[in-house]
Amino acid sequence: MSNDPNWKETQAKLLREIEIFARSKHDLAAMDAADKTKPKAAAALTPQAAVRPAAAAAPAQPAAAPAAPPPQASGSLLERLKREAQAKRLTDSQVQVNQGHVQRAISDALQSTFQYLREFCEQLNVLKPPYPVAYNLLNLAQIDGLVWQEGRTDFRLVPEAKEERLLEQVTLRFRLAADRQFSVERENPAHEAFRRALIEANIAYHEEEFRNEKSRVERALYTFAGEVKAGLAFGADYQAGDIRFVTRNLRRFGAAEYRVPYEMLNQETFEEIGRLILGEENRIDKMLRRVA
Repeated sequence: MSNDPNWKETQAKLLREIEIFARSKHDLAAMDAADKTKPKAAAALTPQAAVRPAAAAAPAQPAAAPAAPPPQASGSLLERLKREAQAKRLTDSQVQVNQGHVQRAISDALQSTFQYLREFCEQLNVLKPPYPVAYNLLNLAQIDGLVWQEGRTDFRLVPEAKEERLLEQVTLRFRLAADRQFSVERENPAHEAFRRALIEANIAYHEEEFRNEKSRVERALYTFAGEVKAGLAFGADYQAGDIRFVTRNLRRFGAAEYRVPYEMLNQETFEEIGRLILGEENRIDKMLRRVA
């Protein structure tokens, strides 16, 4: 087969094809290596990006305004209003509860005061003790020798209170009297001031005027019994949360007014009020705040 001329030709052709194949494979390997060492090309731009100017070349722009808050979800405003309304209802309810407690405490204090004054007055109506203080009337008459005659306690309810009984006022009125008459004569015009003093002291009097030939009053004679009408009152002030205490003609002619915390209407205060009623020395002005 090696002596066949055709074989030799075929062998030579085969060798040339092998050489060409090897050379082609070498060229392909070299091309692949070259592609790996080249820098990658930038990604293709979209049409919009292609026409957009470069960021570095853009002129400076003013700071953008803050974005508006996104709209609240549907129902969030209503839910907030519901929560606020509920909180207010709870607050108002608590205020009403507190006011109710204060009102009940004030009424209870007045109830205790009434019970004490009623029992106190009942004993004095039996004993009828002498009154140790003389009442001075404009330094013109000293009404002394007074004795307890009678006293009476009373109370009044708040008319608007429908759910429960609340006391509005507690009162004590009493009368002192002396077994004698008093007479004071005053010239004009001083007689008018004395007449006013008798009226303000709630003293019943008889007036006799003496006139001159021209029918003008020259002087007047006032005759009145030795009697003093006195009393006191405790009034609830539910708005202010305390009690108004007013006295009239106690130990002297005239009125006085105090503001009393309802907690102060206790046994100690009652004892001092009792001494005040009897005309004895007491600590009322030191214990209570006087306003008039």
